[in-house]
Amino acid sequence: MKKNIIYLLLISLVVFASCEKNFEEYNLDERSPQVGSEDVLPRYQLGAITEKLKSSGQYTVEVGPVYSQQFCFNTSSYRLSELYAIQKVNMWDNVYKINPTIVNVLEQTAESTDAEEIVVQAITKIAKVYLFSRLTDLHGDIPYSETADKTIQYPKYDTQEYIYNDGFKLLDEAIASLTSQVSAGVKLPEDDRVYGGDAAKWIRFANSLKLRLAMRLRYVDASTSAAKAGEAINHTGGLISNDEQSATLPNFETGTPNHSLFSYREEAGLKMSKFLVDYLKSTNDPRLPIWAAPSVNGGVYEGVENFLVDFPENDDYSSLNADNLFKRDLEDVILMHSESEFLKAEAYVFGTGVTKDATAANTAYRAGIQASLEYWGVAEADVTAFLAQDFATLTGDEEAMLKQIAYQKWVSLFLAGSELWTEARRLKYPEYPDITGNSDYFQGDTQGNMPSRLEYSNNEAAYNAENYDLANKKYPQNIASKVWWDAK
Repeated sequence: MKKNIIYLLLISLVVFASCEKNFEEYNLDERSPQVGSEDVLPRYQLGAITEKLKSSGQYTVEVGPVYSQQFCFNTSSYRLSELYAIQKVNMWDNVYKINPTIVNVLEQTAESTDAEEIVVQAITKIAKVYLFSRLTDLHGDIPYSETADKTIQYPKYDTQEYIYNDGFKLLDEAIASLTSQVSAGVKLPEDDRVYGGDAAKWIRFANSLKLRLAMRLRYVDASTSAAKAGEAINHTGGLISNDEQSATLPNFETGTPNHSLFSYREEAGLKMSKFLVDYLKSTNDPRLPIWAAPSVNGGVYEGVENFLVDFPENDDYSSLNADNLFKRDLEDVILMHSESEFLKAEAYVFGTGVTKDATAANTAYRAGIQASLEYWGVAEADVTAFLAQDFATLTGDEEAMLKQIAYQKWVSLFLAGSELWTEARRLKYPEYPDITGNSDYFQGDTQGNMPSRLEYSNNEAAYNAENYDLANKKYPQNIASKVWWDAK
């Protein structure tokens, strides 16, 4: 796995202690965008901001992996529509509770000519784009533009199109600022939790995030998708191109923070999904024994079908491999080298921002597979054997190649939280078993189909009722309504 780097959390503690009086006021009204203390230097707020980039527990373990059928909860509490009902506020609260600190930093550094503060501002802009893009991907339209104005108590909901376009603008500004500082050889702050202030790596992360967002729009806004994908792929700062450049957050062997999965270590009902286990077995994937444990009864790798009404005996099925996954210090995934390669492969298949090039697409596709295998510690000989199989070389027409990319990308996004579900919605791959109308499977509010979005937080009905009601009218089928970019 990726390098283990220990970052102290003292910086974050300083931030929260300094802002205590503001947080008390903020918690009375989560919709009011209070700012942090102006007495705290911008660099000392990076710890708190970048810590929030980690996937929150429910989305890492339940929403993304269950909806996209990598995990299965073998209990009656985790069926299709029952699952979404308890997941709504976790990510929502994380984003809006850190937003006042983001606003504060951007205000403090808005006119600054200090090199360090320019870097802090750029990192904060990238963090803002990452957080709000993930939130809008989950829910659709969300409060955004007016949350930066502390005089507005009830912020309107902005469209996803607006949020994405503003995100591209912020990323462009951040990339330009960081590029100028790297060129000048500026000594950078080391207070962020992701890269310790390494501006060159932040440029690569920003370019890769830009490519992620650009490809998200491929079916709904082809011109913007192509323009931004081309900029990201061709930028001199590069994309994430090796494991050391991957964006992750370290955790600790004792105390906090620790990985979300650790709190599920005694959950007997958490099993590997049959859909994932069967696919891994069909491709002789060496990641299977790394991620899964043999069943107690029979000692075989066997996953549980998702969304069954009558659940089978737990001991007949594979749990998660405790030695590798139920660890406090397992790092959190933000955006990995493998994802960057798979995004690039898709761009070359369809000529999105680049010239169509099947050879370049295949090179990136194979690099994505290899990056994921190596990240999980697969031996070199096993990597070579895996890549020698037919499916590891792109063939066929554009859609056939996309299907190959999508399946291996889906595997590589293991523990990537909501991104698993987001890409399954966008690409319509993997192709899951059809359970609609089958009484053996829970049908829920989606009639057995994978949900297309999450409901808004119930807190919005209390704190921002008028705008909440207006936004809900856009999604009459609730969790079966599609978000803007879901156009394939």
